[in-house]
Amino acid sequence: MTAESIPLHRQPVDVGVLVELTTEVMQIQAKALGISLTICIDDDVPDIVTVDRDKVAWAITSLLGSALRHVRGPAGVIALHVSYDTPTAALRFSVRDNGPGISSDRLKRLLQRGSWHPGGALALLLVQDIAAAHGGSLEIESAAGRDHHFTDVVCTIPAHAG
Repeated sequence: MTAESIPLHRQPVDVGVLVELTTEVMQIQAKALGISLTICIDDDVPDIVTVDRDKVAWAITSLLGSALRHVRGPAGVIALHVSYDTPTAALRFSVRDNGPGISSDRLKRLLQRGSWHPGGALALLLVQDIAAAHGGSLEIESAAGRDHHFTDVVCTIPAHAG
């Protein structure tokens, strides 16, 4: 599947409701694992945007699910930050965690297409395709040092307000 083959059903979506419903189960899972999951929606994010609700919900769930798989124990922290860039009319979902991080050599290969293998980033490739189908993008920043480790995944989706 590629971004071009993903059909979109764009519709007006309430961002707050989308985030709340999409993250409800993830919040329960994080709490059960002793992981701190915070969710922040900036005040300037429009109440209603036009996107494919189901695909964006799947992307958010996948990003949080991936973070939950990599963060460990009571010191684990995951933050979902939702923002909106008014000049480009783009919604941004950033998921940052303090998991072990991704080494720079693996990070370079992470979103390359090819034969999938266990441990590959299939979910991230699909999130990238969903973002691209909307005209957006996926960016990953990570550090895997002993004392400094994190992963920050930002999914940007053009989403006109109203």
